[in-house]
Amino acid sequence: MFEGPIKNNNIDGAINSFFNKNFLREPSGPSPLIIPSNIHEPKGLASVLPQRKSGSFVWTQIDTEREVEKMFIRDYISTEMKALSQLANNWLGFNIIEKAEHLGNIYLTAPNPYYRDLDITLSSEPVGIFYQFHMRKGVKEKLKLRIIDKHGDNIALDKIYSINDYIGIRELPHEPQSIELRVYNSKDELIGGQGPFSFLKSIQLNMSVKQADLHVKVENEKGSKEFTVEKYSKEKPSVIGDKSDFNAAYYFKEAENKRKHITNKENFIFVFLKGTKGNNQKEKVDQQKEAQTIIRNLINQAQFRCFICDPYFGVNDLIDFAFYIENTGVQLNILNAKEYIDKNMAKKLTEATKEYNLKPFQKIVCRILKGNKSILHDRFIISDNNVWFIGTSLNQIGTKATCICKVPESDNLEIIREIENWFFNKDGNYTEIIDEYAD
Repeated sequence: MFEGPIKNNNIDGAINSFFNKNFLREPSGPSPLIIPSNIHEPKGLASVLPQRKSGSFVWTQIDTEREVEKMFIRDYISTEMKALSQLANNWLGFNIIEKAEHLGNIYLTAPNPYYRDLDITLSSEPVGIFYQFHMRKGVKEKLKLRIIDKHGDNIALDKIYSINDYIGIRELPHEPQSIELRVYNSKDELIGGQGPFSFLKSIQLNMSVKQADLHVKVENEKGSKEFTVEKYSKEKPSVIGDKSDFNAAYYFKEAENKRKHITNKENFIFVFLKGTKGNNQKEKVDQQKEAQTIIRNLINQAQFRCFICDPYFGVNDLIDFAFYIENTGVQLNILNAKEYIDKNMAKKLTEATKEYNLKPFQKIVCRILKGNKSILHDRFIISDNNVWFIGTSLNQIGTKATCICKVPESDNLEIIREIENWFFNKDGNYTEIIDEYAD
């Protein structure tokens, strides 16, 4: 059945039906995925499989059309989603709605057929690794153990050892830092692994001693509020073991990390704009030009979706930023807020937008959030599936200290979905075309 789920759908006399028409096997060949014995994190494929000390062999068939996911997953919490969530929590131990990528897939999993567990301990004298394989009953297999030792981003050791005894020590030429293990059978097939992991050499205990309680009473127009804050003093930390202030293995990596702000700025991951101090006009102009160039670069990454969300967005921002978008095939959507844009400002923005839209380029659409209190506070730029938030409005950017931060990929879709919801009024009446407000 696993080889061809659609055609071979009979299990113990029961016929199984599928909503989808295709499955894709991963890996595509006969070899399984190997889940290491120390991987029990709440993410990835291992998070939905039984936890085994030996690790697991896993074969998967993936619903490439995502038909089941489309049937049950909604932007709101439906009755079906609640039922699925409860069933999965009761029987599988996790919320399938939060891990919807597994819906509709077929997984075949088996424990390691050679050993039940693998114990690893660091040896300081001689320098090396103690190992013990807890073999399954009746199994006599010649194993090979591959030891990979990484020092920072560099590999210091990568060697395969033949295992003649299932318990023993493998001496190493130096003290290991970050170890990964791979286990092979007599046919040189990968059957297990562990790591990466490091060995504890010291433990630092930090302690705080309570000094007093601060009792606070606040009175305002809403009434009074009382609360207590506990105050602590920090004691000198205690160190158990050998603590070294200098780690040669991570010396180069730590030095590189200190320069990471440079690549972060070059790749628009995190940009700090220091603003201008005093009345230095040249510095002010240079800072504004740098900030404007960065914003223009962000919107020019767009291939199919582009939003500028700034509650203060006005006609000068349209000229300084929106007009600079290069891809004529992508519509630029602008979202500002009625709380900060009066009718005169809206009229100027409308006229400039209409004049631009008469040209044979991409269209610019501006909508304004309704109400006297804007739901939008931070400023966002969306280019395709990338999102950045900015600490100041575009009309001030470069003049004051602020940051431009790229939102982690895992959080992008939630922000995009919410902004599109406001812009296109998908489940409410949040915005109106700015032309209507300007009239």
